[in-house]
Parts: sequence; C-alpha cells; structure tokens
Amino acid sequence: CSLLFFHTSFIILPLHLFCTCLVDITLDPMTNHPWLQLSDDKRKVQEALNETEVSFSTQRFDSWPCVLGWEGLTSGRYYWEVDIANDGYWRIGVTTASSKRQGRCPMNPSEGFWTIWRSTRQFFACTKPETELPLSLVPKKLGVYLDYEEGQVSFYKVETRSHIFTFIANFREKLYPLFAPLDGRTLITLSSTEVKPEASSRENLQFF
Repeated sequence: CSLLFFHTSFIILPLHLFCTCLVDITLDPMTNHPWLQLSDDKRKVQEALNETEVSFSTQRFDSWPCVLGWEGLTSGRYYWEVDIANDGYWRIGVTTASSKRQGRCPMNPSEGFWTIWRSTRQFFACTKPETELPLSLVPKKLGVYLDYEEGQVSFYKVETRSHIFTFIANFREKLYPLFAPLDGRTLITLSSTEVKPEASSRENLQFF
C-alpha cells in the first residue's frame, strides 16, 4: 500500500501494521456545517459558495465549519490518510461522540477535541495552550494514527515520512475523525484504503 512506516518517541510501526490498521472513512452528512459541501461519494469536503440546505441534527456543527467521519472508532488501532489541496487553512483530528456541536467552544483536549490547525503563517497542535509546530511540517498528505487503548493520536506528514505531533489521552467514549476546511480554497479528500499486494507483502523494512 502507499502507507509509510514511522519512527517516533512514541511508536515504531512497520508498513504492514499500518496496512492492518487502515480504516475506510466516509463523511457523515448529518454532521456537516451548512457552509460545507460534501461530494457525492462522501470523501471530499470544501466550503460551499452558498449556505446549503441541511436537515436538523443535534450532531450537526452550526458554528465551527466541521464535518465528522461516519464511523465511530473504539477499541483498536486505526490509520487513515487525507489529501489537503490548495495550501489553505484547515483543522483535522478526532473528537468524542459527546463533544459540543452547537455554538463555539475551545477545540482542545479538555473539550474532547484532539486536532492540529493550519492558519495564516501558523501551524499548531490544539493543546491548551496551543503548541506551535514548524511550518516545514505542514503536509499536503496527512496521516492520522489512533491507538484507542494506548490513548494516542498521532499525525504524520506522509510525503516526507515525518512525525508532526502526538496527543496522549485517556479515551472513555467513541471517537470520530474530524475535518474542517477553514477557507474557500481548501479541499480535503479522504484517501482510498486500497492496498497494493506487492507493497503489503514486503517484510524487511528499514526504519528511520
């Protein structure tokens, strides 16, 4: 598969393990903010030209421009990749099933959000207070790894095989992938989980 192997202070995972952690993420149309437009296959999201008509849902974001993955994640390891086009501003991570959707709240771990955030000339892990990250780590393809039992959410710049940031937490409820294009040019695309046989069969891999 196109997935990579990473060596960080938290984990050392070979390629075949990332492949076994692959989860197929699609976007939940009952959660997207009215100004977000989802593709028909529910794998792309960007800001709409106009506010879209959406049905009422207590799970829908009505202030932050966010949308969640359809599948709740718990009890296991998961990995997914996201393509981020047009060098815009965005927030990506995971959140709890009970996190606040109506109105604005600080999107940090104490509120049930574990995300990284790219804005104008800034790149942050949304800790409290925020942790500034090097702009050199801003990805065009972002890898997200969740280990529920270990309480770990890690982010990777896939194109350079670089670790960006890891949150450590004690998860107690179902988690959902979160995606937020924060300007009109940002296009977020969930990568396919297709695995190429010749890559998945490789056993001897070099770590770095």
